[in-house]
Amino acid sequence: MRLLLVLALSLASAAVRAAGDARALPPCAQAIRFAADWFPDPATEFDRTSAFLVKQGAPAGEGATALGLVTVDNEITVMPEKRCRGLAVTLRFARPMLRVIRDLPPGSCAHAHVLRHEYTHVHIYRDMAQRFRELSYPFPERATPELVLRFARQQLAKLQESQRLFDSPEEYAGNLTACRGEIPKLLAPAGKD
Repeated sequence: MRLLLVLALSLASAAVRAAGDARALPPCAQAIRFAADWFPDPATEFDRTSAFLVKQGAPAGEGATALGLVTVDNEITVMPEKRCRGLAVTLRFARPMLRVIRDLPPGSCAHAHVLRHEYTHVHIYRDMAQRFRELSYPFPERATPELVLRFARQQLAKLQESQRLFDSPEEYAGNLTACRGEIPKLLAPAGKD
């Protein structure tokens, strides 16, 4: 999971010009509005190695093999509202990709098991988007784009904790026995890469 944050500071020069215009606008009903795109169905790749997934950020403890991974670039923008005085904070998900290692052939029970795990991560991202939309900035009267962006980053980091919590030792231990032990059998002859 990669994180790319964008503060749309076309605000800098445009905000100075728009400041006079913005004062003429009525205040927004919600001074700081949070929005998030729908997390789309990710593209898939089933031809990569475990080592490649680890380089992409897959968690793999010592002696463990990364089996799958969902990656996405999260983009946060903070822009002035156009119809009223306020700020719009938007979370976008760019280039989502779901990968399962090539050692687990499509159609196998092992592949389906890992795919199910990775699609749970997709659903967690969708839940994160919903929870991001429900955020409320605690100090709207002192809001600046920089402060709101910092708050949005902190809140997104807290929301992403649910991804890490799902990848529990118990969840990973299930890989050893899933599909009557098919995963360890498929990995044994090919090695770890």
